[in-house]
Amino acid sequence: MNKIVFKARSRTESLIQPRPYPASEAIPDWWRNMAPYDKSPDNPDGKKILVRNRISNATFKKCAPLLDGITSGYIIPLWSDVQVTQERPIPLITWRAQHDIFQLHGMSSLEIPTPPGYLPVVFKYLNAWIPITPPGYSTMITSPVGYQNLPFKTIPAIVDTDKSTLELLFPMWVNENFEGIVEKGTPLVQLTPFKRDSWKAEFDTYEDDEYRQVVEEKNFNSTLVNHYIKKHWSKKSYK
Repeated sequence: MNKIVFKARSRTESLIQPRPYPASEAIPDWWRNMAPYDKSPDNPDGKKILVRNRISNATFKKCAPLLDGITSGYIIPLWSDVQVTQERPIPLITWRAQHDIFQLHGMSSLEIPTPPGYLPVVFKYLNAWIPITPPGYSTMITSPVGYQNLPFKTIPAIVDTDKSTLELLFPMWVNENFEGIVEKGTPLVQLTPFKRDSWKAEFDTYEDDEYRQVVEEKNFNSTLVNHYIKKHWSKKSYK
C-alpha cells in the first residue's frame, strides 16, 4: 500500500489544526439520506428496483463512480470558526484564533474567471498540513466532491507532492450569497494522490452494431442491479 505523509509546519500547529482524514468519513448527508431507487406510489420507501421500458428507477445512490469521487483521497477541514461578512468588492473574513486562517491572494486574482455564484476575489486558506507522496505521485486538489453549496470553493490544481514539500495555501473563492459563521470542521479541500504517467490520445470507432453487441456480451442489459460494481469496479482504499 502506498503511503501519503501529512507533515505539519510546526508541533504547535499540529495540535491546533485537525488532521486530514479519509474522504470516506465525509460523505455528504444528501447522499446518505437518498433512497437507492426513486420513490413512487408502488415504491414508497425507495427500496425496490422497478424496470419500466428497459429503464430502471435507480437513483444516484446506486452510482458507484460518483461515490468513488466523493470518497477518494483525503479531506482538509476548516480548523477554526470564521465569520464571513459581505462587503464589496472584497468580503470580510474574521476569526478569534491567534493564528491566521485566511489571507487575501491579491488583486491579480480578479483576472481569474470566476464560477457563477462566487465573488471575483481569491483568498488563501492557511493550512499547516503538507502532503508528501512517494516518488512518481502527485496530488490533485479540488473542492470536496458532493459539497456544492459550501461558502468557499477551492480552485482546482495539481501539485507534484513527491518533489515539493512546501506548504500548500489553497486558493478559494467566496460564495457571493453567504454571510454568517462557517463552523470548524467544515470540509474545504479534497486531496487525491495519483501516479503520474505520460499519455497520447488515439481515436477509433465501433463499426455498425458492434457497440450494441459489446453491451450484450458484457451482460450489461441482462444485469438489473449493480452491474458496474459486479463486473468492472475496483475497490479503492484511503486510510
